[in-house]
Amino acid sequence: MIYGIVEFIRLGWSLDHYFYTYAPVLGGVAASVGLFTYFFIVSVRQKRSWKNLLVLLGFLPYLYSLYIIGVLGLYTIFEGIVGVFSFWSMIGGLFWVFVGFHLIYRFYLMTEIVRQHDKKTALASSKSDMS
Repeated sequence: MIYGIVEFIRLGWSLDHYFYTYAPVLGGVAASVGLFTYFFIVSVRQKRSWKNLLVLLGFLPYLYSLYIIGVLGLYTIFEGIVGVFSFWSMIGGLFWVFVGFHLIYRFYLMTEIVRQHDKKTALASSKSDMS
C-alpha cells in the first residue's frame, strides 16, 4: 500500500499507471479491510450463515498477494529481461515475489490457526455432549 502511495507521488494521478498506483493502494485497503473483518467475524460466535462471507473476505488478502507476485514481481522481472536489461529491476521483482509469498504464507498460517481452533472446539463440545 505504501508503494502505491509513493508511486502516486512519483507518477501522478493519471490512469496510465493504474497497475502501479491505484491497484496497490485500493488492493491494500481492500485486503486490510477484508483481513480485519475476517478476524472480527471469527472472534465472535460463528453461525453457518457467516461462512460464505468468511470465504469471500479470506480471498481478498490472497488476491492482493497474487497481484503483488504477478504484477509487481514477475512482470517487473520480465521487464528487466525483455525490455531494457536491468539487474536492479530483476532484484526488485524478486523482492516483490518474496513479499507476496510472505503475505500468502502468513495469512495461510492465521487461517490454519482458526481452523485448528474450530476443530478442537467442536471436538471438545462433542465430548461434553457425550458425558
